[in-house]
Amino acid sequence: MKSSKNPLHCGLVSETGDRRKIFADRDNIVMKLKVILLTLFTLALIPFDSNFAQDAPTVKKKKLSRKERKALQAKLEANERYLEALIRKNDEEFILVNGEFDCEESELLRDLPKPYERINLNETEVCKDQVEIMPGKMVDAEYMLAEDYYSTWSTTNINPYKTKAKELPETVKLKLYESAYDGDWSFPTDSTRITSHYGFRRMRFHHGVDLKVQIGDPIYSVFDGVVRMARYNRGGYGYYVVIRHKNGLETLYGHLNKYSVTPGQVVKAGDIIGQGGNTGRSSGPHLHFEVRYQGNAFDPNSMFDLVEYTEDLPELFALNRDEHYKKLLKSEANVYHKIRSGDSLWKISKKYHTSVNKICRLNGMSKNSVLRVGKTIRVR
Repeated sequence: MKSSKNPLHCGLVSETGDRRKIFADRDNIVMKLKVILLTLFTLALIPFDSNFAQDAPTVKKKKLSRKERKALQAKLEANERYLEALIRKNDEEFILVNGEFDCEESELLRDLPKPYERINLNETEVCKDQVEIMPGKMVDAEYMLAEDYYSTWSTTNINPYKTKAKELPETVKLKLYESAYDGDWSFPTDSTRITSHYGFRRMRFHHGVDLKVQIGDPIYSVFDGVVRMARYNRGGYGYYVVIRHKNGLETLYGHLNKYSVTPGQVVKAGDIIGQGGNTGRSSGPHLHFEVRYQGNAFDPNSMFDLVEYTEDLPELFALNRDEHYKKLLKSEANVYHKIRSGDSLWKISKKYHTSVNKICRLNGMSKNSVLRVGKTIRVR
């Protein structure tokens, strides 16, 4: 009996060659079905035009040109690459094996029961290049490699380092930015007019420079970094922000109308961090701007040209203790005064750029204490 030529009559097939032919024909049928489905899917993507539908009997079907087909194919491949990128990003951000977790969710996972307790962040694939700067907040480890003092992190203390200027190295070389890239540094304001310089001012030491601004003017981060503080101080800086930079410096922006960043937030040079204002101990709208190294402020104008605003900032900056901290070292040194006839606490405080309260505190005396001629008191 002859074998049936219909491949669907499998029960009538006995020879191996015919069996192969049947499977091959079946594969062809499946392939044709796939082509039909793909064609229908492609047609579904073409926008429907009612006018075209009405004139369909009289309009010939348009055939895609080779250029149009290549364009559609390129678009399809681009969509596939985008989908693969999304899947890859998802895989990188979420680790679901053995209780590992996404770094950004560490704060939520901190208090899970023991079977899910947090593991060493440095052992996870996602977190190995990140450092926890505050509970549940991770940043790129690059920001934490500039100086050893980065292990000291506080969101409440402007100077948590407890390092005097005289204890600093004689010279520290700082790489301020990468010259190969644009936008790695910025002026703190759009324009400048210094209203008060760094150094001794009346009865207190002024740790920064005051730049004239209008309320609401944008204030910018001068370098890349991480926001360490964003707070309000009624009797001093008002609304202020402290940013720790990966080049080893910190900058402070005071008397803001408001700030637009939060502690732990990563910022880039030129990012707006707040608005110019007149909050705190301020006699008019201005920005109080400080540059600090290990908590010790030096003259920002020795680094930035805040007078002419010329775009000329060296890539490398040598911070010299005796040069850049000369005024601060003088203010920190213990200074004594021998009382003479006619002296008063007010005259002494004015002479040494200090305050009556500080002199009283240093010497365990009150404002009404009698000053005896010939006695030596500490004024700084």
